[in-house]
Amino acid sequence: MTDGGSDSGLIFLFGILALLVLVVGWKSHFFSFPAEAKTWPVPLRWFHVVGIFAIYFGAAAFIAPFLAASMRKSLFPGISPIEVLGFASWVNFLNSLLILVLLSLFILAIPSQIRKSVWRRTSEVGRPYSDDVSFAAFAWVVSFPLVLFCSQLFDWIITALFHVKEIPEQLAVHFLKMTFGHPLYLILTTLTIIIFAPLIEETLFRGFLQTFIRQHLGSKQAIGITSLLFALFHYSPEQGLGNIPIVVSLFVLALFLGFVYEKKGSLFAPISLHASFNLISVLNLYFLGGFPKGPI
Repeated sequence: MTDGGSDSGLIFLFGILALLVLVVGWKSHFFSFPAEAKTWPVPLRWFHVVGIFAIYFGAAAFIAPFLAASMRKSLFPGISPIEVLGFASWVNFLNSLLILVLLSLFILAIPSQIRKSVWRRTSEVGRPYSDDVSFAAFAWVVSFPLVLFCSQLFDWIITALFHVKEIPEQLAVHFLKMTFGHPLYLILTTLTIIIFAPLIEETLFRGFLQTFIRQHLGSKQAIGITSLLFALFHYSPEQGLGNIPIVVSLFVLALFLGFVYEKKGSLFAPISLHASFNLISVLNLYFLGGFPKGPI
């Protein structure tokens, strides 16, 4: 962030852009729900949701420390900063890969009717996946200015209220920036952010949690509740006041992710949108240094 005048001008610019894009999206019927979204029966039970989240948190709690201890002892015996960075990059990459494998095994173990219904609404079976990608691209155009506006606005509010010179970055952003001078570690971290994170998080939150809540409360309520939990999922004490713009902007992004899932009836659509957001954020950080600032 720079001086207050230029900051407020930039926020105003993003606000106007977000409003214009939202109006265009509204006029083009982007925000309309198809009739099939109201009738999307999935025989998903509470223990399926609890089970897949238990696998994720259990793996994060036990596999990551095990990997860290094993790799620290055998592959990274030194204590130099570069070795620590490499160690952390490999642990994050392998931990995410193993979690994805475990989640895949769990999904393969549940009834195929649930698996297929979570992945795609029956009415959408046979439609080319290129439709999901193209709609996700349009959703990115509609959502990106608003998400960026929220991030910039709350950064400015926090700076004005608490008189802080620098707001703590998101942990993923901070770690990614540390890898910029090391190609291998940058590749590992980028793959984790662009591929593994969208696959894992969209499966957990949109595929299972949102689907389960939808069966009991309806689509709109499911989108709102899941989005809030998704945003809070990225809270970290280390991020300090930075949690406020991070959680707010990720909540807005999650609303679009949930809406895209309901609109297209395909989990591949929010995965594509999530991956595109992360890709743009990585490119922004690498080439522009994270200006303008947005979530990852």
